[in-house]
Amino acid sequence: MYLDERGYTVLKTIVNNPAITGKEVEASLQLSRKQLSYAIEKINDYLQDNGMPKIERLRTGKFIIPVAVIEQYQTEEITGDGTTYIYTDKERGLLIFLMLLCVCEELSIYHFTSKLEISKNTFLTDLKKLEQRLEEYHLEVLYSRQEGYHLVGSEYAKREMMVTSIRGILKIPRGKETIMDICQISEEMMEQVEKQISMIEERLQVRFTDERLKELPLIMCLIIIRTQKGRILRELPETFQHIAGTKEYSVMLEFAKEYGITWQTEKLFLTAQIQISNFHTLQTRDSAQEEELMRASEEVIVNFENLICVTINERETLLEALFQHIKPAFYRMKYHYHIEQSILDMVLPQYASLHAIVRKSIGPVEKLVGVEVPDEELVYITALFGAWLRREGILELAPEAKKRAVVVCANGISVSNFLYFTLKELFPEIDFIACLSMRDFATYDETKFDIVFTMVRLETAKTQFVVKPFLDEISKMRFRDKVMGELVGIVPRKLDVSTLLDVVQKYADIKDEEALKREFAAALNPETEEEKSDNVRTKFQIGLKDVLVEETVQVLDHVLPWEDAIQTVAKPLLDRGDITERYVQKAIDNIKADKPFIMIADGVIIAHAGVDDGAKRVCLSLLTMPERTDVYGYMEADVVIMIGTPDPTKHLEVLEQLNHIIEDKKSLQLLKKAKKPEDIIKLIQKREKEKKKC
Repeated sequence: MYLDERGYTVLKTIVNNPAITGKEVEASLQLSRKQLSYAIEKINDYLQDNGMPKIERLRTGKFIIPVAVIEQYQTEEITGDGTTYIYTDKERGLLIFLMLLCVCEELSIYHFTSKLEISKNTFLTDLKKLEQRLEEYHLEVLYSRQEGYHLVGSEYAKREMMVTSIRGILKIPRGKETIMDICQISEEMMEQVEKQISMIEERLQVRFTDERLKELPLIMCLIIIRTQKGRILRELPETFQHIAGTKEYSVMLEFAKEYGITWQTEKLFLTAQIQISNFHTLQTRDSAQEEELMRASEEVIVNFENLICVTINERETLLEALFQHIKPAFYRMKYHYHIEQSILDMVLPQYASLHAIVRKSIGPVEKLVGVEVPDEELVYITALFGAWLRREGILELAPEAKKRAVVVCANGISVSNFLYFTLKELFPEIDFIACLSMRDFATYDETKFDIVFTMVRLETAKTQFVVKPFLDEISKMRFRDKVMGELVGIVPRKLDVSTLLDVVQKYADIKDEEALKREFAAALNPETEEEKSDNVRTKFQIGLKDVLVEETVQVLDHVLPWEDAIQTVAKPLLDRGDITERYVQKAIDNIKADKPFIMIADGVIIAHAGVDDGAKRVCLSLLTMPERTDVYGYMEADVVIMIGTPDPTKHLEVLEQLNHIIEDKKSLQLLKKAKKPEDIIKLIQKREKEKKKC
């Protein structure tokens, strides 16, 4: 069943103009009242089938449209002349903070209620919530008749909260203008600071991300205003002392001089704002610090390749992308800056195994910065590696008959790559030709593309879709429905197996529910035998217990030369048809040609070839020997493992579980002392149960 063209047109009309009335819809689309009512009924059926709330129609003729529906199906900017944006309590709290920070006069309740157009009770409630948030910054809001409402705490803490507030308010409509009004920033000052930031980019040969370029001028303006009012940073964390002497410091000395900023602490703080900024491009590396970061980035990629048993193509391009993220992240960690918008909850549910492997790979950076990389930072690197693995696993379709699209992302390189390759996978019908920043898009030739996928709405006559960078599987499918509906004029209604099963249960006794589900799924979604085989592997996550079974485990009572050991460990996989002879020979040739460090634990090596070298499915085999054998003169091993995978990511869960066992010294000793294959299988099962309990 489909949402027909009329229904979809009505849906678009309503969500793109929530203030429209029923009569106005009828007039614009030339519908009768009965036709509109029927269309609304069908739209609500469709929305409910897709887990969305219904649209309600009031007696006045207006519509109540749930926010979730607007976010999912809106395709045009809502300008709403004469309408007023209603702040949330959190947003009002941030505005109250900025008023406390920037307004010179004695602030009474009247100042806040009149400026924010709220009641006294609302202000007091918002203030109480703000005070709770300020506790983590060790700040307080006090009141006295002489001083009115005012902030108490260190200047450094106020600056931290200032940055948080700017980022929060920039997300709302006319956020920049609101901040400028509240903080009394003149147009002249803003224009001057924006020009100077452009000059800073030129001097440093960098290009800030669009997101950072929005907030940086406001941060700089408020620093200038604070210093001009005598609100000076008296102290900074010790790590800031290493800033002096960097090229960013030299550039920011000129900026500070322009505004009469003479205090060393302020110069260091200004420089830190540049160093922690994310970049879209970064051409030069002319300092010892940057060279060290580049070497650390290279080591991270080598570690990652060894751990996932896959060789990454286009390593130089990945290295540049990784460095672009690691440099500002290095300074954020060094200066203890927090990432406000963490993508942890969006990435980890889908990429937990990959994240665990990235955690094991990141050691060189941690050694350099002197602290453990927090998950809030590491998850961006996980997203970057995930995007790269998916990029190298995608088969390009012929683009002749496809619509061409660009992706516009205001965030850094990691999120941009992740979004770009997510969309390429989600829409094989579309030819994605470029991933652009907002500034790049402004000068990009519009004749080259038909569609824009963007994180923020843009001024363009081209069809555009606003998308979030991290979507769960349900959201992906809804977004795909929305896009394809917009492009072709219809939206497919998906038949859900569980819903059908519920209907059948009302009228019949089901003997085998799981079998019936499979039959329904097969009938509703016919597949080729090859597709069925692939889907079994993709719908159910493959774990170590699925691939390491008694027939793929060997316990030898003698030592073999290393090539014979690899041939022997490969034999069960060859017999099962999991890999080809070419795969085995390639694994041996790799050791001879490149001498890769494939030892994942003391005396344990994991042999493998590439994803295109003859592995037909995710598979793994293992053999143990009583003593170690020399491996081509640069390693020794008494446990030899072979892993195969036709895909860069499907085997990551297997590797994570394997590492969990191998890294435990007691488990590794038990594995090596095992007398028969079933002892090793029992050990794996036991460790898996223990992990689940944890």
